Amino acid sequence: MLFQAALAAACHNPVLKPVAQRLKTHGKPHKLVIVAIARRLVIIANAILKTSTPWRPNPIA
Repeated sequence: MLFQAALAAACHNPVLKPVAQRLKTHGKPHKLVIVAIARRLVIIANAILKTSTPWRPNPIA
């Protein structure tokens, strides 16, 4: 399930899409890119649960 979410995020998420593109331009294999995006999704979900705040693509500094 996380793999499918990472596939969608790599194409449509405005924060994670540039990360995926950067990894691809550096010649990384497709599966590595998807696993890296999946890992970032887990980190984002963990932070949301830990802080109990909704996710914002551009946090206010």
